[in-house]
Amino acid sequence: MIRRPPRSTLSSSSAASDVYKRQAKAIFDWANRNGAIGYSHWFFPLRGGGRTPGGSLGALKEDAFLDLVWSSNETTKPFEVTFPYERLFVGEADGSSFPNGGLRETHRAAAFTTWDRGSNVFIYDKIVRIPCAFVTHLGDSIDEKTPLLRSQDAVNREGLRLLKNTGMVPEATAVNSFMGWEQEFFIITKEAYAARPDLVNCGRTLMGKQPERGQQSNLNYFGPIPKRVETLMQTLQQRMVQMGCPMTIVHNEVAPGQHEMCPIFGVANASADSNVMFMEIASKEAALQDLVILFHEKPFAGVNGSGKHTNFSIQTDTGCNFFKPGGDRASNELFVTGVACLVAGLAKHNELVRCAVAGAGNDYRLGAQEAPPAIMTMDIGETLEAHLRSIISGGPLDGYSVSRDHADLKSRTAMPAPTNAEDRNRTAPIPWCGNRFEFRGVGSSQNCSFPMAVCNTIVASAMDEMSSQLEAGVSHRDAVANLLTDSMHVVFAGDAYAPEWPAEAATRGLPNLVSTPEALAKFNTESTRALFEEMGVLSAVECEAREQVMYDNYVTQVSIEASTFVNMVETGIMPACAKDLSNYRDAPELCGTRKDLYTRIATENTKLKALQAKLPEETSSKATYLAQTI
Repeated sequence: MIRRPPRSTLSSSSAASDVYKRQAKAIFDWANRNGAIGYSHWFFPLRGGGRTPGGSLGALKEDAFLDLVWSSNETTKPFEVTFPYERLFVGEADGSSFPNGGLRETHRAAAFTTWDRGSNVFIYDKIVRIPCAFVTHLGDSIDEKTPLLRSQDAVNREGLRLLKNTGMVPEATAVNSFMGWEQEFFIITKEAYAARPDLVNCGRTLMGKQPERGQQSNLNYFGPIPKRVETLMQTLQQRMVQMGCPMTIVHNEVAPGQHEMCPIFGVANASADSNVMFMEIASKEAALQDLVILFHEKPFAGVNGSGKHTNFSIQTDTGCNFFKPGGDRASNELFVTGVACLVAGLAKHNELVRCAVAGAGNDYRLGAQEAPPAIMTMDIGETLEAHLRSIISGGPLDGYSVSRDHADLKSRTAMPAPTNAEDRNRTAPIPWCGNRFEFRGVGSSQNCSFPMAVCNTIVASAMDEMSSQLEAGVSHRDAVANLLTDSMHVVFAGDAYAPEWPAEAATRGLPNLVSTPEALAKFNTESTRALFEEMGVLSAVECEAREQVMYDNYVTQVSIEASTFVNMVETGIMPACAKDLSNYRDAPELCGTRKDLYTRIATENTKLKALQAKLPEETSSKATYLAQTI
């Protein structure tokens, strides 16, 4: 059950207190009618998901709809059922107890939640959840949501400026970013989960034997959904539609036990919130059916990992899509302008886009099985690429023709299928999908807010660059060509899985940051700080703090994995080895090389413990050591 915020709250930042009171009363009355007993500011700390089974969960503190009757003259004042209007909009929490990169300390701990009025308020388990941003006493972001909200403002500001400078879509009064996520995950039984300390502690298996039949028979993808899983999926659909998020697609994924669910796209900030809500609801509902959902990017070696493909587009409030070609000149010029901005943004800030999906779990996924590589490129289709290159050579903006062919089955009982404008490249980290781009690099346990914030920011920055040229007298055509001229090296239509691709990418000047420490070393750079500050998304202080948090999250996760591995060997593997050897006490000739093998296991485990003891103190050095040595 949801309540959409009144439109006045979306356009007014200083509404009079009587307006605030009416809004709070409307939500309170709605909550009472629907059986809610309390409320909570729901926000999104920089926890990094932990890559544990629950994925990226929000934070909340539940408050009852109760307060003292302050007008009473009694010393011990009575209480009443009420919702003081101030509590709808702002709350306070201990910022020092959440990851903050040094922006909060125990003696300077104040942090505040403030209602994101562009995202739906909803009721879950009798508690009204109010989606919020989370900032320090000084207004610094220590959450996932705030940069996304700022990036949406940047897209709106620079998008409207660009439209004004080009004369396109003069009736537009807003430019919005939209997002639709594709959530992949594994489902296993509670019994199987509880039997594995590595799954419990790390969200993935650290050791094991490959099954004889994995995904090589291609039996699971789009196969019939097992009844037990189907029951869970249908329950999730029911719960999510009550939250205002219709989950329209459910199917088996490629690996055994792997599945996917997708909603209808929405405004980026509201869509990101619904994804976090989905992960929470999915975990709770699975537990009720003695199942466990694994959101880790790579819970099992040798089969596909899980992503959260993040589809995004930019549209005016009049319905004009920057990433969708149309049937007239104006629509096509808007389209090539929008695509040029994304191409230029990816080319200029390539390392930042890689950082947006950096994480220990995703390191195992990127470049493995079906996942895109860590080299950030985009595929726009051969025909569109040729058109953009013609613009660089002096051709007009218009001229890209969407010719939809038909795949003819040559059967009288089935009609020919209309094909897409371009073929689909699943090896590209960011392919074009006809009316949107799909960021395939996002990890399944991530909060997709920051990857989306980065995509928004690089596009807004390119819009700013194009507007500056237009305001200096450069023509629209030439401005588009100028952005594309030094940017087309990020466009690649070939097979990004091919073994020769990394070498070719290097000749194009594209970085291949295969591990999280390598990526994070490129995050808090002068160019990143300048980008975020110019677009009003992150300050230099916030960039430094976020870098520290990302390093800390990586170090924490890999350290837990190493300790878990050591403990599993000592408490599970070695006792099993000893028991196995005892079986051959009366027939040692049948033991084979077991004794030597088991001794080697103990020796290697001791070496791992020794390496752990040499962990450096400095955070970035610690992360690099964990990646390269542990």
